[in-house]
Amino acid sequence: MKKLFFVRSGSTCRMLRILAAVMLLLPVNLQPVRASRQDAGAKSSLTVKMKDATLSSVFAEVERTSRYAFIYTDDVRPLLDRRVSVSVRSATIDELLSAVLKGTELTGRVRESQVIISKAPARKNAAVTPPPPRLRIPVGKSSCRGR
Repeated sequence: MKKLFFVRSGSTCRMLRILAAVMLLLPVNLQPVRASRQDAGAKSSLTVKMKDATLSSVFAEVERTSRYAFIYTDDVRPLLDRRVSVSVRSATIDELLSAVLKGTELTGRVRESQVIISKAPARKNAAVTPPPPRLRIPVGKSSCRGR
C-alpha cells in the first residue's frame, strides 16, 4: 500500500493532530457564546429602588448597574432635576423608563445599549378652544341690493 504523504518527525505529526482537534472544536465552542450574548441583551433585568431622587441620579444608577448608557441634549438637562421615587424589581429597561418618566414631558427610546432621552412631541390638546362665533349681519331691506 502506498503512503499518500510522508511525515518525517513525531513533532510534525503531533502538530497536525492538535490542529485537527482545534479545527473540530472551534465551531462547537463559539456557538454557546454567541447564543448567550443574544439572550443576555434580551433578558436583561433591572432592579432600582430610589426615593425622592432626581432623574439624573436614577439614570446614573442604571448606568452603574447595567450596560445601558443615557444620552440627552442640553434642552433636556434642566428637566432632569425633577425628583421621582421609583421601585422596580427585575424590570426591563422599557418598564423602568415608563415608571420613571410617567407624568413628565420626557420620553425614552432604547437602541441596543443606548437610551435616548428627549422631549415628548407636543400632543394635540383634547380640549381645543372653540373658534369664535361668526358675526351674523342681518340682511334686510337695504340699499345694498342690486337694483
